[in-house]
Formats: sequence, structure tokens, C-alpha cells
Amino acid sequence: PDPSPQGGGESGRLRLRRRSFLTGAASAAVLAPLPRAWARTQTRIEVAGNRLTYGGQPLRLVGIAVGDPYYIRAGRAASDYVVIARDWAANCVRISVHPGHWRIDPARMDQLLEADVAAARAEGLFVIIDWHAIGFPGGYQPAPPPEWGLPPDVYLSDIALARSFWRHIAGRYGQDPAILLEIWNEPVVDETLWDSTGEHWPVLRAAWEEIVAEIRMRSDNVVLCAGGRFAHDLVGVADNPVSDPRAAYAWHAYPNEDRHLPDRWLRSLDRLHETKPVVVTEWGFCPECSDGLQGSIEDFGRPFIETVLDGFGLGHTAWCYSPGAAPALLAADGATPSDYGAFVRAHLRRLAGRDTGG
Repeated sequence: PDPSPQGGGESGRLRLRRRSFLTGAASAAVLAPLPRAWARTQTRIEVAGNRLTYGGQPLRLVGIAVGDPYYIRAGRAASDYVVIARDWAANCVRISVHPGHWRIDPARMDQLLEADVAAARAEGLFVIIDWHAIGFPGGYQPAPPPEWGLPPDVYLSDIALARSFWRHIAGRYGQDPAILLEIWNEPVVDETLWDSTGEHWPVLRAAWEEIVAEIRMRSDNVVLCAGGRFAHDLVGVADNPVSDPRAAYAWHAYPNEDRHLPDRWLRSLDRLHETKPVVVTEWGFCPECSDGLQGSIEDFGRPFIETVLDGFGLGHTAWCYSPGAAPALLAADGATPSDYGAFVRAHLRRLAGRDTGG
């Protein structure tokens, strides 16, 4: 059965379906792809009020979340980043690492991540590296369905493991200012809480302070910090932000979140976008789904872009450049945009001043 609009136990399980790997593999802004030589420069992304800037100009990160290089991108070519940069006209990609995979074989995960980051940077793309943890120590501890073929602890991380991962990543990528560090994908302390209340923000903030301090020992790259409720709840963050001056904020948005509330997006943003940079590192909709991802261009895609993404000038990376990870930007052939993907592609091309064909 479909989940209720506000969620519940069944909705909590369906929440993982936006990563359900059905195939088992496989405003003025800087929008055009960056020059390929840019990785050799030392100009930083800066946090300036509620905007990111680069070279003194507003920088709006707009692009695609590609998933992780080990599972979602298994068998996919590095040329995906050529297509994303040149055809889809993105200027940013989000690349994920699952804690469970890192725990089992960090050397292999490091090798795969490095190859994808290098391919993306060769196309002049900004890169968000995402620690793809779901849940939170002492709270929600999700496990994927066995048929997905993933380790049962694939999403689980404690703070020590996160610190160790970011210590390594900061040392390895900290000299490339075009890389941003999303320190925790979707924090969830209580999976039965389906309202944006901000009640868990103090707990999360304390953890983020600890992780960011670890990163700062090796890197001054911009960090992205999420709120609770699967990164949907930013209530209270504006009044008690992370202390680091180079912190921005990650936010996620899918159709089932507060679906029937007219102020559904504004209440979860809680004015944070007025004072701090917010990047929507996951968003999307699935016209053919019957669960909490179900949505259309008319009832989710267009109003979300017009009201929130373009309305507030927020950066964003749409989930997910894959034929199997829902909501899927690619059709079953792994190359043609899905209907949802064609909508996202046309939007990115409009932002870059390109034609909207296809």
C-alpha cells in the first residue's frame, strides 16, 4: 500500500526506495562548465552571506547526483561526466561513498572515488563528495532489503568512522577548492518523526562540529551540513548554525514530504536560505512510482523549481543519474533521459543559456 502523506512505519521503509537499485548495477551565477585548467588554480569558493561565490562572482551549483562509484555506477563509463557537463550543461556533480563499503575495503573505495572525481574535474565540474550515511548513532539504524545485495550496515556510521573518512578525504582532496564536502547524507535520530521540528538539531550540530574540526586540520574546503528527518528538517539551524564560517547547508526534498501542506517547503527551510547558503543535494520525483516518490512535473517538478530552486536561487543536484536508482534520471537503456530526466536536463540547459531540446 502507498504510505500516508505524513509517513509512518511503511513510509519509513519506503524512504529507502529512492536509492532502490532496481538494476543491481550499473539569478547571476557561474553556470557554464569551468575551464579544464581550473583544478590547478587556488581560487577558493567563498561563503558570502547566503551565497557561495567564486572569483568574486555569485556561484550557483547546479547539476546531478550520480550515486556511488561502487554500486550505482558499477559498469558505467567515466564518459558520463562528459555528457553531464557538455550535454546536460551541469556545473556540479555529487558523488557518494557508502559507509559500509568504506568499512569493508577503504582502499578499493578510495581508488574508485578518485577515478570518478578525476573524470568530473577533467570536465571542469565542481564536485560534492557525500558520506552517504543514513540514520544516526543511537537512533535510527536502517538496513537495506536483502535483495539489493548490499551489506546490512551499508548506511551505518558512527562519528569515529565519519571522522576517519573525512580525515582521509580532507588530506587527499583538500588542495582542490572546487570540491565540497557533504559530511553526512541523511541524519535521522527518530524515524517516526515526520514533522520538521528541529528538535534533533542540537544533537546533530554537536556531531557536525566534531567532524568539521577533523576536516579543518587538513582542509578549508566548504562543508555541507544537513538537518534531521532525512535532511529535510532545517528548523532552528538559522538561530544556532555550525560555528565554522565556511559551512553551508544541505537540504533534501521529495514529493511525499508534507505533501498536502501549502507551505511544505518553507516550513522545513525555516528561513535558513535567507542567511546561509543552502544546496539541495537531493531532489526529484517519479511519475511512474506508487510510493512516496510519486510526483509529476505539474504537481512537484515545476512548482518546486519555480518556488524554491529558482525562486530562492538555491544550488541543487538532482537524484540520480542512473536507470535503476529511483527517481531515475535515465531510462532503462542507461543513456536516454527518462521523462523526469528530460525535465531536469532542460532546466539545466536553460540555466546555462543553452537550447532546451531533448
